[in-house]
Amino acid sequence: MRIAGITDIGLRRKRNEDRYLIDEDRQLFAVCDGMGGHKGGDVAAQLAVDTVQNKLDFAHPQQIVLALQAVVRLANRLIYEQGQSDEALHEMGTTLTAAVIVDHKMVVAHVGDSSLFHYQDGRLNKVTRDHTLAEQMLTDGLIKPADLPDNVYNHVLTRAVGIDPQVEVDTYQVELKPGDWILLCSDGLTDLVKEEVIAQHLSTASTPQSTARALLDSALTLGGYDNVTIVLVSI
Repeated sequence: MRIAGITDIGLRRKRNEDRYLIDEDRQLFAVCDGMGGHKGGDVAAQLAVDTVQNKLDFAHPQQIVLALQAVVRLANRLIYEQGQSDEALHEMGTTLTAAVIVDHKMVVAHVGDSSLFHYQDGRLNKVTRDHTLAEQMLTDGLIKPADLPDNVYNHVLTRAVGIDPQVEVDTYQVELKPGDWILLCSDGLTDLVKEEVIAQHLSTASTPQSTARALLDSALTLGGYDNVTIVLVSI
């Protein structure tokens, strides 16, 4: 397994509110995109990453799903409580997409609109579903798939970590095999770089480091108006 992580403030933002986690020993990865308050986004995203890294606990692979759900809910509670106790951090929150890889299987926990992609046998599959109002409108049949990228509600989150006392956590399980690629990223990448372009990069990828850098450069070339964070794993 080869791994790379990269984050960039982008070309327009004053600070980077993205955070990522790479724990090679436990094959644990996460991307968070913080929001809210003067410094709240930074604090929420960092607290989420720290909680996942320090509090995720499982003894057997069968326990990973419940363990991931529990640690995301713990992060939610800690962020919410800190936001309630500090006016400067009020209503802070973050996306959180985390993955654990064990025995050629990947378990994913997801809240918000960061993304996890699985590239296998020349095909790119978006494993996670964005928790946005536009995505909900698509599910409800109010808009068409072609309208989704430019919908005005595309960045209105319906779910985030730390905003409410409780949070619902989506989980996914994916079978992996040698040659696969896993991409976790914030929306600073996916807003600008189309999925077919991401797939092209992965189809010719040599190393995670060079490919992550190429993806970041693509986002910056196309405007780079948000923080961009990428965690790329080659199986």
